Amino acid sequence: MPGRRGEILAAATRVVAERGIDTMSLAELAEALGCSTYTLTYHFGRKDRLLAAIVEHVETEMRAEIERLAAEADISLGDLLRRYWQALREPGVHAYLRLWLEMLVLGSRHPDRFPGFAERAAGGWRTLAADVLRARTGSSELATLLVAAVTGLELDHMLDPGSPEPDRAMERLARFLDEGQGDRLR
Repeated sequence: MPGRRGEILAAATRVVAERGIDTMSLAELAEALGCSTYTLTYHFGRKDRLLAAIVEHVETEMRAEIERLAAEADISLGDLLRRYWQALREPGVHAYLRLWLEMLVLGSRHPDRFPGFAERAAGGWRTLAADVLRARTGSSELATLLVAAVTGLELDHMLDPGSPEPDRAMERLARFLDEGQGDRLR
């Protein structure tokens, strides 16, 4: 994103991910960013449009990470999942995952506030992940199962970030795939 709008969006994404969506006003966000509410409304219109832009920004980043990981043709499916999980565990990513889920809930409750969000959420980076997994496994059902398993582990991690259980479960899933046992699910 060129210029000031891109800078504001990147900074707003960090602030909103840390503080949450529902209770933050444009005035509070502008203060945290060191700009005026006029600047925010000039570039994004109302709060809902800014939030939609933030979520789109996060989705774009997640999509780019999946594409980067998938581009490594010689990586095993287990290692691909391990690297994705490691990227998810990077500092600050937890806040973005929480933000995405918060927007998902708000978008499902108020589709008129966030038009097209549910469709993008269902058809965005998760579809890319399913496409990558389908290409690696040769099975739509296994790809869907893997996306669902990883999504569940993401939720577990988000709800209890200090728990080792999601890490252990992800490692077990990766070993399962590395051992070729995923072939029996096709």
